[in-house]
Amino acid sequence: MRTGIIGMGNMGSKYAEFIAKGQVKDMELAAITRVSDERWNNIKDYVSPQLMRFNSGDDMYMAIDNGELNLDAVIIATPHYSHEDMAIKAFERGLNVLCDKPAGVYSRQARNMFDAYNEAKKKDNSLKYGYVFHQRTFPIYRKIKEIADSKQYGNIKRVNWVVTDWYRPEAYYNVVNWRGTWKYDGGGTLLNQCPHNLDLLSWICGEPESVLGICKEGKYHSIEVEDDVTIYMEWKNGASGVFIASTGEAPGVNRLEISFDNALLVCNRGQLKVCELDKPESEYRSGTDLFGKPKGIWKDIEVEPSERAYEKILEGFASGEYIIGGDEAFNSLYLSNAVYLSSWEDRKVRIPEMGSEYEKEFEKRFEEGLQAKITYYSENI
Repeated sequence: MRTGIIGMGNMGSKYAEFIAKGQVKDMELAAITRVSDERWNNIKDYVSPQLMRFNSGDDMYMAIDNGELNLDAVIIATPHYSHEDMAIKAFERGLNVLCDKPAGVYSRQARNMFDAYNEAKKKDNSLKYGYVFHQRTFPIYRKIKEIADSKQYGNIKRVNWVVTDWYRPEAYYNVVNWRGTWKYDGGGTLLNQCPHNLDLLSWICGEPESVLGICKEGKYHSIEVEDDVTIYMEWKNGASGVFIASTGEAPGVNRLEISFDNALLVCNRGQLKVCELDKPESEYRSGTDLFGKPKGIWKDIEVEPSERAYEKILEGFASGEYIIGGDEAFNSLYLSNAVYLSSWEDRKVRIPEMGSEYEKEFEKRFEEGLQAKITYYSENI
């Protein structure tokens, strides 16, 4: 698969290095966009002399149109707002697309990209459209999903995920002037660090039905966007949950707890444990003992270490067995958009279903709220 990478920042240059060094089966690096001297030095000894370098994604597409460049696919690793534009232009040229997270800043972008993909598939049904949510390859999360899907402990009753190990110093936000702004970054902790966690949450537990979010903007850093988030979630089956994230706490924790009907699953810093009840909780609940309480037995669940996560995503995409497709990329974006909207409107917000009438109302409210943020900071900073 002859591949061009659009965006040679932290992640794009990492993907380029993997491919250039032959660490990704069935993928060849054929073109890149503007790259710094430092990142070029990391790959220059490994790339083909025929590798083409362009100033922008549009210049790369122009070379394709002029017959100067032949590509099978592009990897998009640009700032969030441009994902939509770059992906749609790729689909218009019949290219396979692998996009870095998130699908965009607002859910209408994800919908437009998916519509463009479906239109392009009418001409080439084999066209691929995937996303880099590499944490889905982690054995520990795959095991948790396996347990949840199997229903061996019954249904999920409650979810609690505290992920405050995304610590970032002030220098992280100061290194480029667009980071930490609504106009250019589009969001903070939810959109930059937590798409992986929100994707895993939806993947394992199913998409919540509604959320109540509190986003603290600039709590720990001199930024416009949020760096501290607390979310209350409800699912259609009656399950509830809390998600807490921050880039301003140290040392921080990453602890996921899932309470099932008959067990408690705990994932904490790479270790997975389950407390199995001696008999179903419902039997204690309906019993006559006023203080009867289930007894639990803790067990360790062995999981393999995570290896080659990004390479697995790239290889899966090249082979057509990619981890997450364009339709699933909606989930984490719906969730983050709903949390922002809930925080801005100070009320619980229902998460839309793809293709529903409510989806368009949801998109309009979110985009108006986002524009209000952009306008405020443009006029007051």
